[in-house]
This record gives sequence, C-alpha cells and structure tokens, in this order.
Amino acid sequence: MFKKMTMMITAVVLVIGLGACASSNKQEAGTNQGQNQGQNQGQPPAETTPPAATVDAAAVYKQNCLVCHGANLEGQVGPNLQKVGATRTPEEISTVIHQGGNGMNAFEGVLSEDEISALVDWLSAKK
Repeated sequence: MFKKMTMMITAVVLVIGLGACASSNKQEAGTNQGQNQGQNQGQPPAETTPPAATVDAAAVYKQNCLVCHGANLEGQVGPNLQKVGATRTPEEISTVIHQGGNGMNAFEGVLSEDEISALVDWLSAKK
C-alpha cells in the first residue's frame, strides 16, 4: 500500500512539474512575440503568397484556362494560344488576363497577381 501511495504522489508531482514547465514556455513565447511585434510596428506584414517563381503556370492554366483554350493551347471556345508570345507583348497578355474581353472572363481577383504573372511569363514564351 505504501508503495502504491509513493508512486501516486510521484506521478502527481511529475504532472504538476511538467505543467509548470509548459506554462513557463508559453509565457516566454508570449513575451518574445510581444517583443517581435513591437519591433515590426510600422513595417508591412511578411509576404503570405509564394513568389511568382514558385507558381506552376502550367497547373494554373490547366485549372483555369484549359476549358476554353484547349489542352495544347490549340483553342476551342477561346483563341489558339500556341504562339501568343509571338503576336502579343507581355503587357497585352497581362491586360487580357486581368480584364478579359471578347467573351473571356476577367481573372483579376480570381487569380493571384503571382499566378497571373506566372501565366504571362509562360504564355509570352509561346512563340
């Protein structure tokens, strides 16, 4: 009986001790967060979207453009894009993607700027 009681007391002491350690770590983390927030005041928040270089333009195309422009950019409802980079500047391609026109929906606000930028670069290379 004495052995069981000693083991239970030891277990309770361990639980209380571990709980105190966890509480101390949370307080330190909160203190560090407060310090970091104070240092970052007046600065814009860290970028939350991946840079354009990490956006897979082909995947964005497949998800958003393939239905109208075809799996091989051959055109279906929308025009053929296989050599669009030879006939349009990157700025013109960007404007069409952003604003739409001639039956095409505007993708500004639908796609991120990084996704549009990646698409523009990818399509501009099609010559």
